[in-house]
Amino acid sequence: MTILLPTTVDGLRLRREFGRKDWLPPERWGPDGWSMTKRDESSSVIASAWDEDDGVTWIHASIARDDRIPNYDELALLHRAVFGDRWAYQVFAPADHHINIHSNALHLWGRADGVPMLPNFGARGTI
Repeated sequence: MTILLPTTVDGLRLRREFGRKDWLPPERWGPDGWSMTKRDESSSVIASAWDEDDGVTWIHASIARDDRIPNYDELALLHRAVFGDRWAYQVFAPADHHINIHSNALHLWGRADGVPMLPNFGARGTI
């Protein structure tokens, strides 16, 4: 009997949000994460967590499609499924720092505790 330790990312929530009808059951990904594939194998989702040296636990989530870059609604679904109402960020790094194993993937990062890491850009009215 295999005992699965709890993970920071809720694999069952992933499948519930994305839809049991359209997505295969989540599979463990690394020591603290999940991977999930759409039944027609056109899309995949990976969400995992790790602890940084300062003790903060971070979550990385990605969604990839075989035929195109995911759209806004798909990225928003990933955010809802992995982070709920917590803060998450899409990062635009300099080209020499790009690491991407799938050309049609988008990524989100956020602290597991949901603490925002950017200033409140709307504090003075509108953005």
